[in-house]
Amino acid sequence: MSKIETNETLVKRIRDRRRNIRSFIDELEPRGVRLTNFNIVCGGIATLLTATPAIFGKAVTDLVNTSVVTGRMLFALAALFSLMSTIAANLYKSHDMASRLAKAQSCDAKLEGLETLLELGQIPLKEAATQYTRLISEISFISDDRGFLCSGVVEGIGRGCHAWLVTEIEGLIWPKEREIPVEKDGSWKEMIVEEGSIDTFSLSLYVANNKANRKIRAWLDKGDERGDYSEFRRPRGMRRIVRVSGLRRKKIKPQKEQSVSEGLESDKSLRSERSVGAKGGS
Repeated sequence: MSKIETNETLVKRIRDRRRNIRSFIDELEPRGVRLTNFNIVCGGIATLLTATPAIFGKAVTDLVNTSVVTGRMLFALAALFSLMSTIAANLYKSHDMASRLAKAQSCDAKLEGLETLLELGQIPLKEAATQYTRLISEISFISDDRGFLCSGVVEGIGRGCHAWLVTEIEGLIWPKEREIPVEKDGSWKEMIVEEGSIDTFSLSLYVANNKANRKIRAWLDKGDERGDYSEFRRPRGMRRIVRVSGLRRKKIKPQKEQSVSEGLESDKSLRSERSVGAKGGS
């Protein structure tokens, strides 16, 4: 494997991890805000109910003193809101949300810097790998459970042909982060991450000639710059080999590697054992 290919592998790994971190931040930050707001509102209501006699004067005080039911209801509601406020505060603290959010945001920024240095060739690969390992260890609480392993075999893929995994949703396609490396015996495997907003999707294996391959790479580079990947229009010279439909994302226990059957709900597996007859373009 060449140095360029090794650098690209690490850059891809960093990008995948950053997507995982941003997804974690997008889920945790609103939850923390909701708990904080809930805590504030419930605490304020509890204080208001407790202090009602003092705030509204003698009329309310006399009502509370003369009506046992009213007094009990008033203080019971105050106790209930106080309890909910305490629970919200303890949930926020027990999950260490503020600290984890800060660590995740800091790690994402550092990984972005590391990615830039690698792309510009300003850091040795060994040092970059060491920094990556150290940064990932700081966010061990973020499980990479969105990835799953795809594998298969293709035969007859010639020079100038490039294999790509592609997500298909309602007729639109999104190529994954990098070209699939095919071994000499035709076998391949690739860990991919699917974070689309739609739970049900299809996963396809495509082969592209050199011209179509350049268009895919240009689309990925543009998406990296903008931080948004619009649907990709399939160019001439790109042909589907196999497709698995009806895949559904679901939560699974974190593991180092997940097979398609472990990470997805489907009655099929993505394996291709057919000859690729596409000719490579210039």
